[in-house]
Amino acid sequence: MAKTIKVKDLPAPIKAAKADWLAATTWIGFTPGTDSQDTRNKCAKTIQRQADDGYIIEYIVKTHEKPNPGFENDPDYLAERQTHKEQAGRFIAVHKLRYSSRSLATILGPAEYQRLQDMWARGQNRWRWSVAFPIVETYRIVGQPKAKDVLGEEGYRRLFAHSSATLRPLNDAERASLADLDLEPVAASNAWIAIEDEFQNAELSDIPKRTEREIERDMAGNALEGMTEERKAKVRKRAAWLADRFVRDRIRAETLICDACGFDPARCFPGSGVRPRSLIDVHHKHPLEEGVRYTTVRDFALLCPTCHRIEHARMKLMAQAAKAAE
Repeated sequence: MAKTIKVKDLPAPIKAAKADWLAATTWIGFTPGTDSQDTRNKCAKTIQRQADDGYIIEYIVKTHEKPNPGFENDPDYLAERQTHKEQAGRFIAVHKLRYSSRSLATILGPAEYQRLQDMWARGQNRWRWSVAFPIVETYRIVGQPKAKDVLGEEGYRRLFAHSSATLRPLNDAERASLADLDLEPVAASNAWIAIEDEFQNAELSDIPKRTEREIERDMAGNALEGMTEERKAKVRKRAAWLADRFVRDRIRAETLICDACGFDPARCFPGSGVRPRSLIDVHHKHPLEEGVRYTTVRDFALLCPTCHRIEHARMKLMAQAAKAAE
């Protein structure tokens, strides 16, 4: 079983809840009022604002929709009905969503998208769930507790006693009630969408050579198996782009210090003319997950050269121990 964490240990808060009758696995969709691009864009912006770069919690409503005529005995539908019986009224997962310019038809493929509309679209409105957000990070909620038990009657009614075509923003009290829920990490199979969406940003960026060298060193042991040489180059470029963003954020915050020992070159050598960045390395904490998991600036640290060498030695020993245990 994967190592569990608490909701309160997530790097960002849960900002909103998503109520649906069917559990999401790779994407979460929203149905705009019309099929116009303008309406879709407004819907997408609303979801982005509500999620606010945080997480969402998924709740399964107590009622289950019926498919369009002809799909009543569809095997997938029958399986979904059985799963719904087990999950209705419960919190089942926590997700990180990311906006993508890709349409749901692109994400699913034209044939699967058409089948989805045939099965669930109402009347001529064949844009059911057409505003889709890929799930790029996901956690199973251990025990799948009943939402009413977690939130209490008042919180439960405020969030779920009404219908909503978008997310349901949480208040501080509701976030506090979720803080001690146990989460089990699950691989997000659509993380590639978010990764690929950022390739172009990385390619157009001017990344300092020092940062590129540091990330190349950290990723030296990542074989990026199964990828073409072109994709490997793009994955490494994106990692360096993220690292550069991380360093720039730290410079702006005036926290260009070693995260391990607290070494602060600006204080140690004031007025010397030595650039603090030249004495601090950017370090990728999870290089083997690059190109597989949707990494962010949270996956980097600043280390002085000594702590950086120690960290590489520690990671090497851990890799050797893991290999010996296989």
